[in-house]
Amino acid sequence: MRAHTSQFKGQRALVTGASSGIGAAIARELAALGVDLVLTARRRDALEAVAATCQGVKVEIVTGDLGQPDAARALWAAATASGPIDILINNAGFGYFRRFDEVDWARDAELIQLNMTSLVALARCFVDAHKAGSGPAHMLNIASTGAYQSVPNMALYAASKTFVRNFSEGLHDEHRGTPLSVTCVCPGGTDTGFHAASGGGDYSWIANASTQSPEFVAQAAVRAMLQGQRTVVPGLFNQLSTFGVRFLSRRWASRVATQVLGRPRLTLPARSTT
Repeated sequence: MRAHTSQFKGQRALVTGASSGIGAAIARELAALGVDLVLTARRRDALEAVAATCQGVKVEIVTGDLGQPDAARALWAAATASGPIDILINNAGFGYFRRFDEVDWARDAELIQLNMTSLVALARCFVDAHKAGSGPAHMLNIASTGAYQSVPNMALYAASKTFVRNFSEGLHDEHRGTPLSVTCVCPGGTDTGFHAASGGGDYSWIANASTQSPEFVAQAAVRAMLQGQRTVVPGLFNQLSTFGVRFLSRRWASRVATQVLGRPRLTLPARSTT
């Protein structure tokens, strides 16, 4: 059920990684609720294409690379120049499907910066801005079903999403009973450009059968955020898998993840500019 749009008129949301996939779908969901948007990613042309689909609201575009140090605070300053941010969507992130020792350190450093450090920096800016508790504020952090176990060939990515999940749940509990809510969404496989960019693709039938559309994930995520939920896993199959993994040893859960995801591609694509 879609929330009533009148209660969100005049609110502003910052959506990171908004140029495609889940980020773009969340932007459209928020626009349908009457939320004004600040969209950010690295490519202006892709952001402009998404902005054109967000009808009836004000849309600002701020280009930037959150994989770089100090980019988060510069983004926050630009995003709040025209007014406060009431909703923060920490969606930007990337991963690769490859053995840890086959990827250069510069790419790993960028992953850590984007998936964790910049997310925490934006979270800190957002929490500090809402300490006075002047009105409802919502933070939505995008993790992954990979946050529920180790994932060989995606060791660093899954570990970063475990961090996001634990960090988000801790913030949620710290702010229980206040106007600020924090929600973590843990999608499984989603039909976006992530998999091609990560070097994945040789997935088992289980992984392919459980893949969801970005629109499905966005609807579940925004609904959970507005309801003040702590953590949501979109999709019944993903919910069953994240629940069932607790009955396996950590070693066996890791082996199951290896079987589900299959083998990496022979070559790892270059890092996308989006």
